[in-house]
Amino acid sequence: YYEDVRAQYESYATHWSNRKMVMHWMTNTPWPSFFGHLFDYYFKQGGGYFGAKKALLPVGVVWDYYATADRSTAHVYAVNQTAEPLHHVNVSVAFYNVDGTRKYANEQKDLEVPAYSSLAALPVSRVPGLSSAYFVRCRMSAADGVILAENTYWESTTDDDLGSAKNDDQFTTKLVTWADLTALDTMPRSEITVLANFSESKGEQTARVTLTNRSNHIAFFLRAEVTKGADGEEVLPILYDDNYITLYPHEARTLVAT
Repeated sequence: YYEDVRAQYESYATHWSNRKMVMHWMTNTPWPSFFGHLFDYYFKQGGGYFGAKKALLPVGVVWDYYATADRSTAHVYAVNQTAEPLHHVNVSVAFYNVDGTRKYANEQKDLEVPAYSSLAALPVSRVPGLSSAYFVRCRMSAADGVILAENTYWESTTDDDLGSAKNDDQFTTKLVTWADLTALDTMPRSEITVLANFSESKGEQTARVTLTNRSNHIAFFLRAEVTKGADGEEVLPILYDDNYITLYPHEARTLVAT
């Protein structure tokens, strides 16, 4: 559901001039469920919440995969949904196999992204030698190297094939071929360490959780939770600044929860 919702809002962010409005069904559910909502009955945020949050950042970088024309070229978009232009930014993309090896990298430097706009910053042709499932990492940085936005996608060397229009009805798309992401089930394990500290101010508690990948492999789709004890339920209601993150070899990330 993370992928589904992120894609909806990224489509708006990159082509907003042609799409004046997005309607989302549904924000929350009046009963416990696992799908179709951004947060649930207990105010727990699901994958869709964090996918929407990633796509709705004021400054973002978006991967538009091989889904148009002859499917030979994809694009990386620089997105600026603020009132101020972005000057001299750099946009990069890198492909990784599931074992963590980098197979491709490219960068476009010194870009200007006007206010309330998006820019197709970087075309990407098909990359040979990839594992059946692979990762695409997109980043946008300022001239001084500060990371402004980043995003990770998991893709397949087998494309989804939606078939002909004859296969579609009002509620169902009957795919001819499904993308193959099964390699994610057997990718090498990574070693993650977790450090946390807590503070309180004016009745609001803040947790800072630092996740560190100490391995040579990619740590895929990590979710941090603040719980009531080691094996307890998650503390709710709670807000995380980000979650379901992917850490590349020997990288660390701090998540903030209030």
